[in-house]
Amino acid sequence: MTDASAQTRTDGRQVAAVAAGSLQARGLSKSFPLSRGFLGRPSAHVRAVDDVDLDVTAGTTVGIVGESGSGKSTLGRLVSLLERPDSGSVVLDGQDVTRLRGKALSALRPRLQVVFQDPFGSLDPTKSVAHAVAEPLLVHGRIRRSGMLRAAEELVSRVGLDPGLARRYPEQLSGGQRQRVCIARALALEPWLLVADEPTSALDLSTRSEILNLLLGLQEDTGQSILLVSHDFATVQHLAHRVAVMYLGRIVEEGPTQEVVGNPLHPYTRALLSAVPVPDPAVQRTRRRIVLHGDVPNPANPRPAAGSAPGAVR
Repeated sequence: MTDASAQTRTDGRQVAAVAAGSLQARGLSKSFPLSRGFLGRPSAHVRAVDDVDLDVTAGTTVGIVGESGSGKSTLGRLVSLLERPDSGSVVLDGQDVTRLRGKALSALRPRLQVVFQDPFGSLDPTKSVAHAVAEPLLVHGRIRRSGMLRAAEELVSRVGLDPGLARRYPEQLSGGQRQRVCIARALALEPWLLVADEPTSALDLSTRSEILNLLLGLQEDTGQSILLVSHDFATVQHLAHRVAVMYLGRIVEEGPTQEVVGNPLHPYTRALLSAVPVPDPAVQRTRRRIVLHGDVPNPANPRPAAGSAPGAVR
């Protein structure tokens, strides 16, 4: 990270040697118009992501955690090249892929796949599961149309579903089944990085654990690299090897997950962790909820408070 005030557990080098199978984001920034003034020109911008560095190495899960509006989903979209940054770079295996377009970008797409938050809106209701799952393989010339059903059956089986579900339509599936289908589709092209953007937030509690365990098992079996975006520290703690905490578009703390959870250095991190419920009611009753006080910085102009404590710890 370039923000000197962010709490980090690294050796201090801004750019590490690029290993085989690694993704490095450097200085990523992205703003969106907040309002428009005379002649429709933007009069103000909100900095969704502000000068962020991030590293993902092969076979690891990196968690991005923060509240709504922290910029975590935008960061995921930048890393997966669904959005173009205003500045900064994304380097995959030593190649700067930030500005790829056309055929070069299409050729890279199989390596960076996304599982979105809403499984109900991610699938075309007019297309069968087989079509949804196997279409990426068809588009990239890896199978013929006649082989779509067989390929889909193999993929849905891989994520713990009955192969027969490949003949069904999304409306015939539960929320958990739909999300498994979305994961199967994302894995069809054998991506190097899977960006999972709040993959369980639209599901009930019992189904959430099934999806998390599925992702964990897939990584253990295949060495899949995952960027997990979540507002829930408990989810990140369950899956991630490393965690980065985002606040107002910046990473304020990052490091190995157990170190960050066991010894949080930033007040915002401590506040997020204090909001995670503990299963033991007796322990939960004795816990102190950390409340941050003070004015919330303006997202359109967060510089004075960016990287500093968002409030005093009581």
